[in-house]
Amino acid sequence: MKLAAGPIPLYHQLEQDLAARIVAGEFAEGQVLPTEEQICRDYGVSRITVRKALDTLMSQGLILRRRGVGSFVAERRRGVHAIHLSGSLDEFLSSASQLRPKVLSLGICPAPSEIAEDFGLSPRGHVLRLELLSHGEEGPLAHACFYFRQEVDAVLTAEDLSHQEPVIRTVERKLGVRIARASQVIEAAAAEAETAKHLGLKVNRPLLKTSRRYYTAEGELIEVAQLLYHPERYRYEVELRAAPFAV
Repeated sequence: MKLAAGPIPLYHQLEQDLAARIVAGEFAEGQVLPTEEQICRDYGVSRITVRKALDTLMSQGLILRRRGVGSFVAERRRGVHAIHLSGSLDEFLSSASQLRPKVLSLGICPAPSEIAEDFGLSPRGHVLRLELLSHGEEGPLAHACFYFRQEVDAVLTAEDLSHQEPVIRTVERKLGVRIARASQVIEAAAAEAETAKHLGLKVNRPLLKTSRRYYTAEGELIEVAQLLYHPERYRYEVELRAAPFAV
C-alpha cells in the first residue's frame, strides 16, 4: 500500500494503517513487526516518517520497541477501554505555569524497565531522573518524576527547574529543541509510601496518575513524565464538540 501526500501527514496515515492492522489481528501479540526498511518499501515513505509513526504507536501502547531487535506488538490489557482525544499542547501547558514546583532530587539512575523501552535503551541503561513536588493554592498537588536521556544531565540543573515554568518548556530552551506533540495516558493508581508522604495522604489512597511523552517533529522522544495527583485537588476536564452538519 503506497501512501499519497495530502492534508493528513504521511506519518499519521501510516500510524493509522498499522494500528488498524494490529487491532484487526494481522499482527499478533508479541509478534515482531516488519523492519523499518521493509515498511519504507511497502508504503513508499521515508525512514523519518516510519519512525514517527512507530513512536506514536508506542506512545499509544500498541507496540514495544527494543533497540537492535525491532518493534513488537504489545500485549493488550484485557478489560481496559481506551479513548483517544486530541487538543492543543500549548493550551495544556499554560495551566502548569500556575503551579509552584519544588525539586526533590535530580540525578542519574538506572532506567526503570518501561522507561528504558521508551528511550530504546538496554536493560542496564541509565537516565536522568527529576523528582518534583508541585504545589497549588490548597497545598501539594502532584508528586512527579521526569525522565530524560542521560546526556541531558550536562545542560540541566535543579536551579533551571525551580521556576514556575513547565518542565518541558525549560528542557526545550536548554536543549534548543522544539516539542511538536505529546501523548498522555490517564489511569487510576494507589499512593505508595513516598507519594503519600509528599501529598499528605494515607498509603494506598486512590490517585489520578498521568503518563506523558513529549516528542520533537522528527519523532525523537525528549521527556517521559509520570505524575501522581492529589485526588481532592485535581480533576481533568475535556470539552467535546460535535462536527457541524453538512448542508
